[in-house]
Amino acid sequence: MKKGMFFALITLVFVMGSCSKKDQKGTTSQTSQTTLLPTKASTYVEINYPDATIDYVLVLANSSAKFVVALNTTEELAFTSEGSFLGDGRNYHHGNQPGDSIPGDSIHGDTTHCWHHHGHHGGGPHGGHGIPADSLSSLIKDYIAANFAGYTILHADYDSLCVDGLVKEVMIGNNDSVPPIKLIFSATDTYLFQASRVLYSDVPQAVKDYITANYSSYEVCNAAEKYILADNSLQYMVYLRLDRSHLRLRMLADGTLICSQ
Repeated sequence: MKKGMFFALITLVFVMGSCSKKDQKGTTSQTSQTTLLPTKASTYVEINYPDATIDYVLVLANSSAKFVVALNTTEELAFTSEGSFLGDGRNYHHGNQPGDSIPGDSIHGDTTHCWHHHGHHGGGPHGGHGIPADSLSSLIKDYIAANFAGYTILHADYDSLCVDGLVKEVMIGNNDSVPPIKLIFSATDTYLFQASRVLYSDVPQAVKDYITANYSSYEVCNAAEKYILADNSLQYMVYLRLDRSHLRLRMLADGTLICSQ
């Protein structure tokens, strides 16, 4: 009788210990509800990544980061429960506490509180429509294989750009230490250009002069995009803000306005 009670007690202790370890491990949940993010975190994304949309949010347990925001550019950003930016979200999935930068990223510290509303993605500013990589056409896959040997498709999404209309954004990469590359294809899968994030301070002076002369009442986001077209000519997308109104201007390097939206 005593021996039976002893083994029953041992079993109970083992079960309780297992439950305790399970509780300590915690869980990570994924959600597309960006309303869970603190305003400070949402604002940081909007300020520093105006060319991107949020694909989903990871809510972490037992990590110095509470939220990891995954962008459609494949970047991941880590935030505390209060919304303070911590760094590369990929390093926080397992409770790590690394440095505070993403390889190749230099678009931090925008004080303009300027962001671009991505309503053109559908479903609001963070409602992107992802494209499964295996559903991309052979035209796109063959172009990447021929021009970016060793790169793989990381993510694909739709966007709408003035002049081009509906386009497909395809993010490609070859390893974690090199920033992904964004390639833009037409709705019929013709290659259009390569896009990269740059600081507004680095765009041509002619572009800045045009904006100063014609949009002096607007705030200019620190982040812009540089387009390298198939003929190697350059264009720039600049993001502006005036109160609740948001605008992006597509321009030639010589300061000529192509279109706005």
